[in-house]
Amino acid sequence: MALCNIFHSWRSYLKRVTQRKEKLHHVTSNETPAIPAVSVVSTGTQYPSNRMGPEGLAEIAFKHYADSPALQKTLEINAKSRIEERYSAIPRSHPLWHQPNTPSIADCDEIFKKYGIPLAEEAAKKALAEWGGSPGDITHIVAVTCTNTSNPGFESFLSQRLGFGKSVQRTLLHGVGCAGGVAALRTANELLLGAAHQDKPARALVVACEIPSIFIRRELEDLVKEQRPNVGLTLFGDCASAMVLSNGIGIKESERAPLWNILNSQTTQVENSGGCLEYNVGPSGYLAVISKDVPKHVKSSLPSGFEGLITSTKSLRESPSSFDPTTYDWALHPGGYGILALGQQVLGLSTHHLRKSYEVYTKRGNSSSSTVLSIMDKLAHEDEKCGTRRDKLIAAAFGPGITMEMVVLTKA
Repeated sequence: MALCNIFHSWRSYLKRVTQRKEKLHHVTSNETPAIPAVSVVSTGTQYPSNRMGPEGLAEIAFKHYADSPALQKTLEINAKSRIEERYSAIPRSHPLWHQPNTPSIADCDEIFKKYGIPLAEEAAKKALAEWGGSPGDITHIVAVTCTNTSNPGFESFLSQRLGFGKSVQRTLLHGVGCAGGVAALRTANELLLGAAHQDKPARALVVACEIPSIFIRRELEDLVKEQRPNVGLTLFGDCASAMVLSNGIGIKESERAPLWNILNSQTTQVENSGGCLEYNVGPSGYLAVISKDVPKHVKSSLPSGFEGLITSTKSLRESPSSFDPTTYDWALHPGGYGILALGQQVLGLSTHHLRKSYEVYTKRGNSSSSTVLSIMDKLAHEDEKCGTRRDKLIAAAFGPGITMEMVVLTKA
């Protein structure tokens, strides 16, 4: 009797396991499991209202420092950057722009919390409103910034302000710099795939918030002291961007249909690139280090990275046309105008493939991790009646390390 009970218990267990696998993988009649799809459902971007044109850097610099060769060289680079305007979350009346001493790292933390978190909240609200679901249904928040290091991180405050549940799973990325938006997208995708394999409904808010203008005073101080031109001073502006992702389980009527399905992602540590891109902390904040060797590494790694991404994507690698970069739209991080032009050249793209990358760079500048997400936001809201959007999209960015992050998506 005991053996009979064990046999029946074991058979019942195996039956439950089989049913579970069939439910999770949606096994078809030919026994080929379908891959769960995580989708980008909505996007949102918020720039602050304080505009800074090309003349703004000179105004701030000469308010505190005498002219010097390093400052003149930096201003020359600034004039040739092709950035029409950047934006700062910090009002021009704020003491940061006028006090004689550079702010401390504690001052920078306070400024980020005062101005950065509300900026992130506005971007998140746009994405949440467009999604149409309830804040209580958000199961994950994946956030990223390289302009704040407080504990708890800004995603903790943001989660409370947005009314998320106490059990929302929070992940905050740091140390990934300009690649952070794509890294956050990759991380959220993997978290939601994990939930899908457990047959759990999951919705993630991805949010990137960057306030690099906090560190302009610190970078000017270093420039004058070391008499070393600083390219970072000519590129960066403030921005927050967000998107909502869904694993497609338990969809409610109020939720918007997906924009893109995520097919695959890839992270690459570029060889022999140590020290080329850094964002180093000091007593008065962060200092960007951008080596003249960055274009060389972009040129060598971007085509091979694209090929590796497609090769590792099961749904694409069997089609030769999938290896043609021109069959995709590109949300390429604009590390500078030269990086976009170089990416266009080595991939054989037209300006149209990079139309929103060029637009965001020219109109808003480089906003570090939030930039690629803001480019995707532009693409998401592009008028489809014009027939200009391609069905597939590559999001790509380079960050400290140098680390290259790439994600491939297809129209849902």
